Amino acid sequence: MDENRKLRRQSLLIAFGCVIGDGAPFLLGAARYEPLPGVWLAGAAILLADLALALPARTAGPVAVVHGIVRFAVAAILMAVTGVQDNGIGNSTGLVVAGYRAGAWVQGRRSWAVLAALAAGLSATQVLQGYDAAASNILLTLTNTVIPFLLGRHTTGRSGYIAEVQRRAEQQRRDAAQALTTAVETERADIARDLHDTISHHVSAVGVHAAAARLGMKSGLPTHQERTIASLEQVETSSRSALSDLRRMLDLLHGNESDGVRQPGLGALDDLVEGSRRAGSTVNLRADGLDPRALPGSLNLAAYRIVQELLTNALRHGDGTLDLSITQTAETLRITSNNRIGHAGTPSPGTGRGLDGIRHRLTLFAGSAVLGPAPDTPGMWRADLTFPLKESR
Repeated sequence: MDENRKLRRQSLLIAFGCVIGDGAPFLLGAARYEPLPGVWLAGAAILLADLALALPARTAGPVAVVHGIVRFAVAAILMAVTGVQDNGIGNSTGLVVAGYRAGAWVQGRRSWAVLAALAAGLSATQVLQGYDAAASNILLTLTNTVIPFLLGRHTTGRSGYIAEVQRRAEQQRRDAAQALTTAVETERADIARDLHDTISHHVSAVGVHAAAARLGMKSGLPTHQERTIASLEQVETSSRSALSDLRRMLDLLHGNESDGVRQPGLGALDDLVEGSRRAGSTVNLRADGLDPRALPGSLNLAAYRIVQELLTNALRHGDGTLDLSITQTAETLRITSNNRIGHAGTPSPGTGRGLDGIRHRLTLFAGSAVLGPAPDTPGMWRADLTFPLKESR
């Protein structure tokens, strides 16, 4: 069922309940008097005021003011017509409900003006009916106007508080779900970068040696036989290394963090460079002040992956010669490299993921980089990367 229709039905039931609550005393009281027009006029005013309680909530303020006026007007009319000060006829039930609705729906200064109108109407009625006990008058006004008004205000405030708590809980659930999604996407991107750097390095070496072996076999010259055999041996070695690195990464993803599957770092720099040399690269390495044990573990791994990518790029897109320099001080870790662009033929196209991975790792550690063709040396590719060590700790 539509929520608005449900609320309208409830409002009608409340209004009819007030009609019954105020109508029964009216009919019993009116039966004692002659059917004078003034008596039935008072009854009609009570009926219309109670039925107005079924109007939308935005009319709660005016309806409450009407009930305050009707309360006094009915008492005045009946007293003028019957000569009896208090005959038990009025809109007492509707007045209480109107006070509750005003407290629940009317906001700001208007709500207090409405409450004042209700209290004034009831107090004026008591004065007209000749009540002498001031304490009783105050208590009647309190119980029939102020308390229903405050109860409505409390109910609305509590409902608003519950709604706010639910809204915040829902927002927290959405934030948690978004954070989980972001974390999963970030983890996937990190895994993709590591896989790219690891596998691309070995596969590039396999490609170079496989091509060398193919050319050697095509030539058919006995002098090339040894080179062909050496190239095939390097294909085998690089393939095993790729499988070993891949197995180590899969073990880490499954939560195995034993020494046998620990992630590499610059402590394995010599082995990494030597592997590139066996793949056919000429690597001129210079390391000044390098102490991998003094580096944070995450930065140590990031630097290793960056060097691995630089070696791979030199092999795939350069002529196989790379000048690599790593300098570590108390404040910075700096990695620079220079290699000529292009083989004897057209350089193989890249996907750009390697350079994106380098930039991402630099961003993680607030590093800076200069990557691209050297402006002062045509045909030369230069990388100059700097990590601030104090900020990365």
